[in-house]
Formats: sequence, C-alpha cells, structure tokens
Amino acid sequence: MALMVQRRKYFNYLLPIISGILLCLPFSYPSLYIFSWTALLPFLYFLERWKKKEEKGIHSVFLAGTLLGITIMVSSSFWLYYPLAEHSGLPFLLALFLLLLVFVLFGAIYGIWALLFVFVKRSPGTSPVWLAISWIAVEFLRFRLIPAFPFAFIGYSQSDFLSLLQFASFGGVFLVGFIVLLFNGYLFKTIESKNLRYLVPVLLLLILVLITGQYEINSFEAEDWLDVGVVQTNLDPVEKWSVTNIESNMDYLLGESRELVEAKLVVWPESSLTFDLIRNEYYRNRFLQQVGSLNTCLQIGSLSIMDDDFARYNSSFLITPEGLIQNRYNKVRLVPFGEYMPLSNLVEKLTGISFVSQLPGDEFVIFRRGEVSWKTVICSEILYPGLVREGVEEAQFIVNQSNEAWYKRGNLQEQMWIVARFRAAENRRSILKAGNQAYGGIISPTGVELMKSHSRELSTFSAQLPLNREETLYQKWGDYTGFISVVLLVLFLLVSIFFSWKKAKDREEVRKI
Repeated sequence: MALMVQRRKYFNYLLPIISGILLCLPFSYPSLYIFSWTALLPFLYFLERWKKKEEKGIHSVFLAGTLLGITIMVSSSFWLYYPLAEHSGLPFLLALFLLLLVFVLFGAIYGIWALLFVFVKRSPGTSPVWLAISWIAVEFLRFRLIPAFPFAFIGYSQSDFLSLLQFASFGGVFLVGFIVLLFNGYLFKTIESKNLRYLVPVLLLLILVLITGQYEINSFEAEDWLDVGVVQTNLDPVEKWSVTNIESNMDYLLGESRELVEAKLVVWPESSLTFDLIRNEYYRNRFLQQVGSLNTCLQIGSLSIMDDDFARYNSSFLITPEGLIQNRYNKVRLVPFGEYMPLSNLVEKLTGISFVSQLPGDEFVIFRRGEVSWKTVICSEILYPGLVREGVEEAQFIVNQSNEAWYKRGNLQEQMWIVARFRAAENRRSILKAGNQAYGGIISPTGVELMKSHSRELSTFSAQLPLNREETLYQKWGDYTGFISVVLLVLFLLVSIFFSWKKAKDREEVRKI
C-alpha cells in the first residue's frame, strides 16, 4: 500500500512536466497552437490536489512549479547548448552544468509563481482570472528584470491562430497570453466542478476571438505595394568570417541579387559583408563598383567603424544604385556575451582573456527611398516589442536582418519567425526578414505569412510587400496588459497578507480567552 502511495506521488510530479511540454509544442510546430489552450490542465489538477491536502507541504507546490518551468525552458531553449558548448571554449561538462543551472534558476521563477498562485487562492477551486493575472504578471516581470531572455511567453504559442493573433494589435503578446490562460482556467473549472455553466465564458471567448479577429483580417487594405527581393545565405558562422571567403561571399550575394530584376529594394542578411565597409577601402570600392549593375537599392549588413572611432558597430546600410551610402543604422540593443561582454574589465582580470566588444548605436533610424520609408531592427532586436514599436509610426514596413547560424537547427529559428509575426500584427506593419541559416520571407501587417523559406531551402526570392501606416492601440499603449497584471498581483498579495495577518491575530485572541 505504501509503495502504491509513493508511486502515485511521483506520478503526480509528471503532471507539471506534461503541462510544460504541451505549452511549448507550438514553439516548434506553430500549427499545434490548440495544445496551449489545454496545456495547464494537468498542472492545475496537481494544485487542486494539494489544496485538498492530498499533496502535503508547501514545498511540493514550489517543486511542481519549478518542474513546470524547467520543462518550459528545456523545450523552448535547448538550442542554447550549441553556442555554449561549441563557441565558448568551455569544457563539455562545464558547459552542460552552466546550461542546467540556468534552466533550474529560470524554472524556479515558475515555482515562485505557483506559490503566489496558491497563496492568494488557497481554498479549493480555480480562479481563471487570477490564473491569467498572476501568470502574465510574472511573465512580464521576468521580461523586464531579465531582458536577455525574451522567449517562452505563452502568447507566442498562438502565431498560427490568426484570429487570436490580431489581438496583438490591441495589447501585444501579453494580451494574447492572457486570453489563452483564461481559456485554460475556465475549461479546468468546468471539468473540476462538473458544471457546464463555466463553459459559457469559454464559448464567449471563442466567439469574441473569432469574430473580432476575422473582422481585423478582412478589413485590412494595404496603402500600396513594394516589389522587394531577399537574398539569404547558409554559411557556417565561423567559416563565414574567414578572410579567404570575403570575395566569394560578396560575389555570391551580388550574383543572386542580379536575378531580382523587378525588385526596388533587395535585402541581405545581418553582417552579410564580412569586411568593414567603412575602413576597408579595397573591398568597399570593389563592392560599390558592382552595385551600379543591379539598378536597385541594396540593404546590407557589415560590422563597421564610425568615422575615426575604431570601435565596431553592427550596422545596416542602404546603398543606392549609384553606389552611395544613403542610410545607416547601428544596432542599439546588443546581445550580452555574444556582441559585448558585460563587466569586460573584471572578466579580463579574472580570466586573462581580452574581449573585443561591439558598441551599441544611440538612435533609431528610419530608412527612406523616395516616398517609401521603413524601420530596421537587427537580429535579436525583433524580440523586444517596445524597441520595435519605437518610432514605427514613421515607417511603412519593418526590415529584420539576422544571423541565426550560431544555434544550428534548434527551434530558435522557428521562434524568431513566430516573434516577427507578432511584431507585424502589433504594429500593423509588414516585416521583411532576411537571414543567414534562418527563416526569411514576408509577413503581412496582419501576421499572415506571404512568403516563408529557410535559407537552406530557398535562398533568393522576390515578392510584393504591402505598405501601411495604420496606428494601433499597441503602438499607443504598449504592454499595458503586463503593467496592469503586475499592479493587480501586488494588490491581491497585499490583501491576502492582510487577511492572513488578521486571521492569525483573531486566532491568537481566541486562544487567550
């Protein structure tokens, strides 16, 4: 009998793992978005068993929440292993240990969420609204406090549910996630209580999403269209930078661009030119001499200096058919440990290794050619919705150049595409994405995939890109869903603490009597 109880106890800890797997399936396979609508049911079942004292000890809630978080981290971010193991110079076991440590620490965030969730709602029965508020508040705080990891938000599971994706224009990824969590909560409450009246909110949510979403999709009309071309590469991230490959890489990109005769703008990936466009006069002249034969504008990437400042920037350049640099944007938000080393002086003293960091740009630039204007974000900048929406009202579309080769074939590349679809829907701007070992293509202002191709399958293509200047609620108010959820979380916690204190005080007075 004791053995059966023990087995049942361990089986219960499979429930948060199942929830984590179901929640993350759409990060690799977006068409499986429906699984996220029921993903938290196993975990909520575990919490209800705990409330009914079938699971003992508050530590079991924290452990279950941490298991949920670790599963989410592993499922969504296993690709972190590749750059850490292959390019950091660390021994295999140390790299694996550091990665597992990161997963456990991030997983503990969900353990803390689980404690908050049951502290406020300790009595049996699930509160769907509290589920949504508490989860989104913790997600939002994680995003704000640890911005270096802007992945694995539950809202991103819905990129293929086009009707729900339209809600991103009202409140971003956190509003979309809030709706998914409400559905999970009410569906579990229906099953738990065996009362069909809780299906009413579920049905109302679905009706609201479908009607509003389809209206937003069908009512959109592009102001104009622009013929564009994309040239992608499939280069090894290390061999790409070999000096012996500079000319062959450049000749390939120029040769592919000549095939895009209808394009008014051709976009290459991040750091597509593997020489300093400003400082290296020989290769710059060789490149610019050939640009005139294209008869189109080129947007290229290069790690380049600024004037007499010999620090390098991760830059995007707009080159005219006459071979002139018309616009330049320097990446503003750099990747820690990749593009710059935090506390580099201290790290250098401790390790004896000298790190050459890039410098961040200090302003956003709107590229312009004739009457057409667009905003550029480089690689990981697409992950930050506030950064993308800044100044986007002046642009008619968004360009995202990237290099995702460091992460091999994990689901990072799919997630980068998913995130781009959300940025398009949030701002009602098309996104043109071009990358090295990445998905590239055209995303419409409603988040619809007009063209999607991985660089290893189709490196060069042309398409028509819809232009738009529509202003969205998200552009005006940003992530208000997250802010409001945090405020409500704090208020609910304070109220719960007050009533807990009052209850303890009353109990003490009764004991004295």
